[in-house]
Amino acid sequence: MRIPLPLAWFLLIATGGTAALLRTFHQHTPEAPQVSPIVGSALFAAIFLLLLVSAREGRQPDGMGPGVRLGAVLPLMLMLLIEKWFSLSVYPLLFLSAISRKLDPRFLDMIYRAFAGVGLILVCIIVGCLSQPTMRKVLRRARPVRWPIAALGCLLVVGGCYAVLGGLAWLLDGDLRLALPRANALLFWVIGGQAVLAFAEELYYRGVLLGELERLVPQLGVRSAAARRWVALLFSSILFGLEHLTLGPPWGRPLRELAFAVSLGLLFGILIMVSTNLHFVAGIHAWINWLLLGAAPILVDSTGRPALPPGTYIGLTLILAFGLTFLFRMWRERRVYGRREPLPES
Repeated sequence: MRIPLPLAWFLLIATGGTAALLRTFHQHTPEAPQVSPIVGSALFAAIFLLLLVSAREGRQPDGMGPGVRLGAVLPLMLMLLIEKWFSLSVYPLLFLSAISRKLDPRFLDMIYRAFAGVGLILVCIIVGCLSQPTMRKVLRRARPVRWPIAALGCLLVVGGCYAVLGGLAWLLDGDLRLALPRANALLFWVIGGQAVLAFAEELYYRGVLLGELERLVPQLGVRSAAARRWVALLFSSILFGLEHLTLGPPWGRPLRELAFAVSLGLLFGILIMVSTNLHFVAGIHAWINWLLLGAAPILVDSTGRPALPPGTYIGLTLILAFGLTFLFRMWRERRVYGRREPLPES
């Protein structure tokens, strides 16, 4: 079955918006009172219906004609909704059945983030089976052999950030020193949990979703190769921003959070496309999370107060990450192909 291009775009935008809004308004999702919420919600019913349609489309011949095959759009729609079903229905049930509620709420929150990160990695494996070309691209970008280069790159970026800020403080005669976060069990869970969650989010947003969008966008009427990349980047970045949105007064704060998250998602996506190294971007993502949660060393003044806001560290980290990525990309191009031919994604 083929559908018009405007309808295909509408289905994708509507599904993406629904998935994003469910993060905040999932408690309003209709549920059958006689059935468990896991399988009795409208979200599960929508997924079940889409799976039936997908199975039917898979048995139909690939006919020619205007528009796009419905079966080409369904994998992305299912990826968006299946992840929401797991995160909103399955995660809380499993977590609360395995963890005592008597723990400190801060510990519960950090442990749950680590738990959700592991769950999201498993979900990425499940939904990746819906699109084999996308799964192959994700596996190329997340190959274990890329991890040592990613670790070295993250060390250079973080070390460079402190070197630049510390050097500027010394040149300006600033009485600043580097203060380490207080070592305790909560710090362990913040560092470990955010590392797992950052990798999982990169695997989902800049791995599975971005890869599937890169595959799908050419079929949706976008001709230019550059336009295809930007459409895929913008769609996944807006979705990333909406899912990190917290609504509530003061209303200026949600808008700032949305702009920050969308911009961050866009920058992460560009880094993925240029570096083809998901581990490197996940490391930068985790580092930014640690900065925002107070789990990273910071420069303090003589009174012990932070000398710089987290945004200063984040901005400089991203500048150094982009600089290092483009330098490494240029070095690879010259080493493998010389100056004229661009390096293909590997």
